[in-house]
Amino acid sequence: MSTGRYFSMFLRRTAALSAAALLSVGLAACSTGSDEDTLTISASSTPHVEILEHIVDSGVLGDVELDIKPVTGEIDPNELLVAGDVQANFFQHAPYLADWQQQKGVSDLVSVADVHLEPMGLYSEKVTAVDQIGDGASIALPKDTTNFARGLYLLESAGLIEMDKPFDDADLSVITQANVEANPKNLKFVEIERPQLARNLDDPQITAAIINSNYAIEAGLIPAEDALFSEEVEGNPFSNLFVVRSADANDPGVEALAEALVSPETAAWIEENYSGSVVPVNPTN
Repeated sequence: MSTGRYFSMFLRRTAALSAAALLSVGLAACSTGSDEDTLTISASSTPHVEILEHIVDSGVLGDVELDIKPVTGEIDPNELLVAGDVQANFFQHAPYLADWQQQKGVSDLVSVADVHLEPMGLYSEKVTAVDQIGDGASIALPKDTTNFARGLYLLESAGLIEMDKPFDDADLSVITQANVEANPKNLKFVEIERPQLARNLDDPQITAAIINSNYAIEAGLIPAEDALFSEEVEGNPFSNLFVVRSADANDPGVEALAEALVSPETAAWIEENYSGSVVPVNPTN
């Protein structure tokens, strides 16, 4: 299933913007307080900040300067964007964005560039192959709704469980453990915040964990080599987006950065530096 179809499906389910949220967003759009030639952007450290720094170093942005704010701790980059504390963010995929907006009653955040994919993988320090995962094993999954559902479907692809809905027909915003139709190994599912998953690999109670590639890389893992099982790249709807408020979509600085993010030069740099652990969405030539 194409990313476009998947994103459209989620957007159809997005709730209408509430009056309070509209007022908040409207005020935010008028109060960023940033220099007109400086674009303030919140981004995950790996690989997002690294990609942005490469673009800055390449000089393709001309007079546009980036003020890059790495995502840290419990800070929600979408909340910062809605509040006007930043003008853009770069950390999330389309299902996550759609689900977040539905939960918050917001519809003002839009993607202006579809940049790269970080294939989710199954990792372990206890076993070296999927078929070694034993009866009753505990599997750690991301705690947020869409990535938890994504993790369940990864386990299904690995042959460990069966879901009651095909992935193509599933609304990940409502998928829970209750949608596991068959669990022959009686696996236990442990929900953990995404940044903490790699740190729990050495927990004696955790047999394996499903980890986004960016957090795996930050933990010193090589996703293309260390994952017991990984998502397919082709047709994957979880590519990472460059997101702004809709009022800023045509801002010259936003347009310049969007163009740089989807350029063949950036795609080639991603391929060269991440060796398949991060995959550019756009062609390299």
